[in-house]
Amino acid sequence: MGSRFGNFLQSVFERTYGPPTTTLLQTILRTKMLLNQSRRSLPDQHSINLLRQLVSFDTVSRNSNLPMIEFIQDYLAKRQINSRITYDRERRKANLFATIGSGKKPGIVLSGHTDVVPIDGQEWASDPFVLRDQDGRYYGRGACDMKGFIAIALAKVDAMLEADLDAPFHLAFSYDEEVGCIGVHKMLDDLREQNVPALGCIVGEPTNMQMKTGHKGKRAFRCVVTGRSSHSSTPDAAVNAIEYSTELISFLRTQSKELENSLRDHLFDVPYTTLTTTMFNGGIATNTIPASCEFVFEYRYLPAQDPTQIDHRIQHFIAEVLLPQMQEKAQEAAIELSTCIDYPALETPSGAEIQQIVENWAIPGEQSKVGFGTEAGIFTNFGIPSVVCGPGDINQAHRPDEFVSAQQLILCEDFIDGLIWEMWSRKAANQD
Repeated sequence: MGSRFGNFLQSVFERTYGPPTTTLLQTILRTKMLLNQSRRSLPDQHSINLLRQLVSFDTVSRNSNLPMIEFIQDYLAKRQINSRITYDRERRKANLFATIGSGKKPGIVLSGHTDVVPIDGQEWASDPFVLRDQDGRYYGRGACDMKGFIAIALAKVDAMLEADLDAPFHLAFSYDEEVGCIGVHKMLDDLREQNVPALGCIVGEPTNMQMKTGHKGKRAFRCVVTGRSSHSSTPDAAVNAIEYSTELISFLRTQSKELENSLRDHLFDVPYTTLTTTMFNGGIATNTIPASCEFVFEYRYLPAQDPTQIDHRIQHFIAEVLLPQMQEKAQEAAIELSTCIDYPALETPSGAEIQQIVENWAIPGEQSKVGFGTEAGIFTNFGIPSVVCGPGDINQAHRPDEFVSAQQLILCEDFIDGLIWEMWSRKAANQD
């Protein structure tokens, strides 16, 4: 798809069919891709070599991801591609953003996160950070979520350069996605300052290469309840932090039922907003009324749900019902909420160009949305319409012996080839 190939192809089309059209080129390439898929049983070796290298980096979120970022930066530098690096406050972690080519038109962002979840307490059949190839599957922590997508994107950089596109591809690789989509915000702040134009973003989370145009948002809170301690034989002198915690948890349970019976979106497997308590800790002895207790709760809300309404109901119950009762006995009593995680829902804008492009090359399937969170909602809120589409099955992520299949990697290779082809064909058609 480079200039020599492109010039030859365009001349053949013009002699035979007249000026090339995007639809005609798409049809021909789709036929070629289907034929290739029937013949191929393994991804390109270059893709596998890159995946093996990426898996070897222990980028569990508590660790630094700099060795992996530096590897990618060096890989791109060898191709005369500059990378923009944005660090966290301690400079232990970083995002990488790179533009492939010199085109000035708004291009496509290929987005992935470099961090992975821990392996603590999991029993693996082999070293999680050594890629294992067995029976058409590639095992390793992050192979599915989501180093497989990053490896394919990097493997296709040479093809992107050869295509010499006027609307370039951009690579956006973030840190700390698994602990609340933290790092991507610094990257986007930098892009705002640089005024980088983009027509859309593809977040390569595992969707079996089907396009997803929505996911739920999430807010998680740590709640610390402070009461007053006493011997358990004199409970009237105390404010029992555990009991007041359970009253609040009971209220959250009631809210959960109300949410389940209100707004619905049947494109989700779980078609309503969920609210769940997930962690709890309190008490020091059987004969002591606890003065403190803490727990964590979260809600995953539909794109059409206003999360501030949920927040207000919870805060109102705390301020108007629980605290007056607690502080009647102990003025020092308190209930404090602190945000652990907060990322927005995704609803890809109707008619977004990126949706139309991805739909041409993604694996066909029923339109649906995913319950798990991604950075796509953050990109969309930033002003870059986004979809989710990547290799692997989310059910294989975060578990021992995580894997991505060879067939999924092949489909991802063909998918990015299709994107390159489409952007090249648009350039060819515009030059007519």
